[in-house]
Amino acid sequence: MQAAELFGEFLYWKATEPVDWVLNTNSMPSNQFIDYESTTYDFTPGFRVGMSMEGSWNTNVAWTHFHTDTDESIAGQLTAAFLGGKESQPPSPKLYFDTGQLEARINYDVIDWEMSTPVDMGTYLKVRPVIGLRGGIIRQSFTTSFQAAYVNGGTSSQRFVVEEAESNFWGLGPKVGIDGEYALWHSPGLEMNLTAGFFASYLLGDWDIPDKTTITQIDNGVTTESTRLVKVDSRDFASLSFQTMVGLNIRHGRWTAAVGYELNDWLNQCQVFTDASGPQNNDLLLQGLTASFVLEF
Repeated sequence: MQAAELFGEFLYWKATEPVDWVLNTNSMPSNQFIDYESTTYDFTPGFRVGMSMEGSWNTNVAWTHFHTDTDESIAGQLTAAFLGGKESQPPSPKLYFDTGQLEARINYDVIDWEMSTPVDMGTYLKVRPVIGLRGGIIRQSFTTSFQAAYVNGGTSSQRFVVEEAESNFWGLGPKVGIDGEYALWHSPGLEMNLTAGFFASYLLGDWDIPDKTTITQIDNGVTTESTRLVKVDSRDFASLSFQTMVGLNIRHGRWTAAVGYELNDWLNQCQVFTDASGPQNNDLLLQGLTASFVLEF
């Protein structure tokens, strides 16, 4: 007998992917320091929706959407970490920017298609080997802004620099894994199960990495504008990702509710190039609460 389920999941995740965007220094002998500032994100809501068909083989299709952003600002003796801003530093004797701001965003959309078959491992334990496909689009942007005011050779100057760097990935590839549940409580009208799963995917895809800087220079009230393009070739290779989750579900009639912890680790996902540490190749880690509600019909 086949049964269909519609499900929706509430996500409350935190993204972790440190990217250096500015170097702050103080050359005063009494208080010297050198400090790189990196991107940090807070917990943000997202969602997953989908449908599954259960039978001798189970089929599951799901779409996961997550968006997060961060805004930061800093003052001091600043050096831009991204290349466009670094090449636009104020001239000698100023050399440093006075203030800087960052706006960073991550847009995450992933579609999973899975097939699995349940295997009973005894009275209480059931496992499901999983095979399928995963497709994903992960778009990241880093907008840095820097300002400086200085006097050079009798000329009163201001410099405003805005750099927009992106790391945009799309990919498609196989997904394999295993999940299962262990019965904690079974009665005719109620079930309670401990659940766990581990999956890996290998997405063949492409990174597009545009980087544009706009420089506005004001000298004695006269404004000039210029642009710089940092050319980074598109990168065509696979992205490896791992997904794991543990949780608890409760079934009553046609309804199932579940809550758990989920972690998604995308290796080498951020491919921007900075003067701070060269190619970033940073992992994107998404983790946090996942809560779901399922209706069987």
